[in-house]
Amino acid sequence: MRHGGGKAAIASTTTPGVWRAFALIGVVVAITQTGFFLTSAVLPLYLRDLGAPEGRIGLEVGSGNLAALFVMLALGPALNRRGPRPFITLGAALYLVAALAMITLPAEGPVTLFRVLQGIGTAVIMPSASTLATGLLPHRPATAIGLMSSLNSLALAVGPPIGLALYAAHGATGLFVPAAIAATFGFAATWLLPRARPIHRARGFGFDRAWIPLLVANALGIIHFGGILAYLSLDLRARHGPSAGIFFAADSVGVLLLRAPTGMFVDRAGSRWPKLLGLAFILPGILFLGLSPTPLTLAAAGAGTGIGAGLLVSGIMADLARLSTGANRGTALSLGSASFSSAFFVGSTISGLLYTADGFGAIVSFGAIMAVAALPFALLSGSHGTSGGERPGNAGDAIA
Repeated sequence: MRHGGGKAAIASTTTPGVWRAFALIGVVVAITQTGFFLTSAVLPLYLRDLGAPEGRIGLEVGSGNLAALFVMLALGPALNRRGPRPFITLGAALYLVAALAMITLPAEGPVTLFRVLQGIGTAVIMPSASTLATGLLPHRPATAIGLMSSLNSLALAVGPPIGLALYAAHGATGLFVPAAIAATFGFAATWLLPRARPIHRARGFGFDRAWIPLLVANALGIIHFGGILAYLSLDLRARHGPSAGIFFAADSVGVLLLRAPTGMFVDRAGSRWPKLLGLAFILPGILFLGLSPTPLTLAAAGAGTGIGAGLLVSGIMADLARLSTGANRGTALSLGSASFSSAFFVGSTISGLLYTADGFGAIVSFGAIMAVAALPFALLSGSHGTSGGERPGNAGDAIA
């Protein structure tokens, strides 16, 4: 229970030095993730151009998410014990290696292998950055996660459309060289990040069963995106439709606009309504993709899924931060990201079978059913207020 000194405690944590460190984390996230997202929407096209069968592309694109899932399961305890900075540096280095290798070894097998490296990079960067950010703002974890995720969403907003345009105009070289440059700058900037180590360490993995409904709701609520990422570009190119970049840009802008405000709202009023409203936006967004593709329907679909994800995921990640302490927050946030990766892998892999059998419409139906299935888990995991703070007894993170 917090007494009258709560506001003073919050103010004491938000010194100019704290905000400078927070801004530096944001710069690293924005740069490294932009380099990664340059390639994300193009990769299905690149694999197809290299001769990969359409039905296998979903599995190959999803292989990065499968690798990320296994890495994240081990990442949580490592974050709890070693702090996040080394893992952010590792992720940027893997992005750099993957970008350079994809251009120098243009074949289906090697590109799939280095997609796995990209997945590992994603697995370590965002959970580590979120853990570091919440350590800087321990009394406002949802705000910290929302702001950091907004920068990731900014990268997702600009990366796929630019990547698709670069690939169409300049081929693989014009795509992967900028991605490698972004990874290089991000890697260099990670050495300036502050160090963070928890004062108390969780025993073992640090898992809490209270997180289970949150993780399930997160996975079911965003599983649609795995199939969209793997097959929307291919489907639109086959139908001579508009650029898939319209959808990805609208989706990312929706997430970008909602993540930070939702985080601030959750810190004050709880997460139940943002999660329910998020699913209410995601469902029609998915269904818009079942209409005849036009710039308007793609923009409407992206806005729906993006706004919905901004609400849903902010509420879920804030709850994970609220239901953990400095001793096991690395585990909580890495598992939150792992639920993304598992959903993307399952979604893209199943979508490969659905696309081969019944076209993109089957992918849309599958995503809509999963969004509805997420609703009871979102209700089970709802919170009515976080009081803006951590669990009692949390010593917080030491930032050096």
